[in-house]
Amino acid sequence: MDNSLKEIFNSNRKNITYKQENYFEVCDAHFKRFVGAECAVLEIGVSKGGSLQMWKAYFGDKAKIYGIDVNPKCKQFEAENINIFIGSQSDRKFLRRIIKELPEIDVLIDDGGHTMEQQIISFEELFPYVKDNGIYLCENVNTSYWEEYGGGINNPTTFIEFSKTLIDILNARHFKDDKIKETPLTRNLHSLHFYDSRLVIEKKKRKSPWEEKAEVADNVVEKRESVFKELFSLKLQLLGEEIDKLPDVSNLYNDIKKIKLLLQERYDGSNWPDNGETMIGYKRLTNLERCMIDTIENYIEGDVIETGVWRGGACIFMRSVLKKYGITDKKVWVADSFEGLPKPNPELYPQDKNDKLYTVDKLRITLDDVKNNFKKYDLLDDKVVFLKGWFKDTIPKAQINKLSVLRLDGDMYESTIDVLFYLYPKLSVGGYCIVDDWGAVPACKKAVMDYFNVFNMDEEIIVIDWAGVYWKKSREIETITRSRFNEAISKLYKKN
Repeated sequence: MDNSLKEIFNSNRKNITYKQENYFEVCDAHFKRFVGAECAVLEIGVSKGGSLQMWKAYFGDKAKIYGIDVNPKCKQFEAENINIFIGSQSDRKFLRRIIKELPEIDVLIDDGGHTMEQQIISFEELFPYVKDNGIYLCENVNTSYWEEYGGGINNPTTFIEFSKTLIDILNARHFKDDKIKETPLTRNLHSLHFYDSRLVIEKKKRKSPWEEKAEVADNVVEKRESVFKELFSLKLQLLGEEIDKLPDVSNLYNDIKKIKLLLQERYDGSNWPDNGETMIGYKRLTNLERCMIDTIENYIEGDVIETGVWRGGACIFMRSVLKKYGITDKKVWVADSFEGLPKPNPELYPQDKNDKLYTVDKLRITLDDVKNNFKKYDLLDDKVVFLKGWFKDTIPKAQINKLSVLRLDGDMYESTIDVLFYLYPKLSVGGYCIVDDWGAVPACKKAVMDYFNVFNMDEEIIVIDWAGVYWKKSREIETITRSRFNEAISKLYKKN
């Protein structure tokens, strides 16, 4: 008897779609667990729009269907629960931009242009955004044997040869030499299923094969969910909410509308709470949480730091994340003058000339106040290191070897450029740099862009909210002297 997907295909009398005979058996075998569930499905290659309608009928009313196609005319196939993005699947910047607009993907189908570049780039850029327990299907891998698509048998640049390396990556833990090293992919590839003309990749986090399982899978998921809820409660407390007075906090954390209603201006950090430990807001705290967890789960080396801590809320949160995940080899560096902001030095940093933040008494939080806030949450221990003083004096001398998360909240050009110069080279590749005042203080944004220009950086800067941005470090940069760096900055201004 035909499976349901083939029945839907055969009953289609509207938009056109073409599929090989074994397509239905393969897809139904791997996709059927998502039928009727809330899921996000992304297909590259819209063509005549038929397959998107097929997926809508197959997965059901709870599914959100997304398409990517280079042809602008494909927008006409949008419908309820079907959204289409126009752009090239070989354009990394386009893929990085649109993925920010999508939820995590349960099922991703690459049925696009089928060239080698398109298939490889799409996998590299989009597979990280497939959910744990999700599916990545690449169609028409037979083009790896066709020269007109950039293919050729045993050609090392084809998608088929690329996918063969995934087999080694999947088994990297078993190599006795260093020829194949364990990577984040090793920990996320569950299985590879090769069929005639298609490859199905199942994603699932894997522990070491020799690691004893103390709990069954359901209990592991339940424990992780419990940690998320605990961190959610901590975020509310740091933003000044009295948890004991809130009804049903455990069910609140998945309801964004209710969270926004509860927190109001504190949701995006557009006010300074009188009774909270942080002013960065819920969205930036959540961004910090995601960056922290990503570096933990992907074994990114290094401590974490915030430069400019106010009452210490973000640092308290970072220490809590490390503690709840059982991380004992990372320190939390808490860097601040604990006397407010410095007076501008317009001779060296003309961008700060009219800055008046040094006059704001509310920004003068003492070291003892911050330590007491750590104590309030029972998080003041030997993993927390305080750097008291102006950044230009303390950070160059700090015994910081590597960082996995670098969070800047120094407001001024001087504070921002000093921290980037001294600490960004110590940020591990795969780590995160977060800048809190990008949208709030033009001089801060200018400092970041000057740093990018000096080192010809092309990292994608992602907006968190009206004030904050972040990016993931993808490559090392050259280490240079401060005098040479200052000269490079001066040359930038002479050009302009």
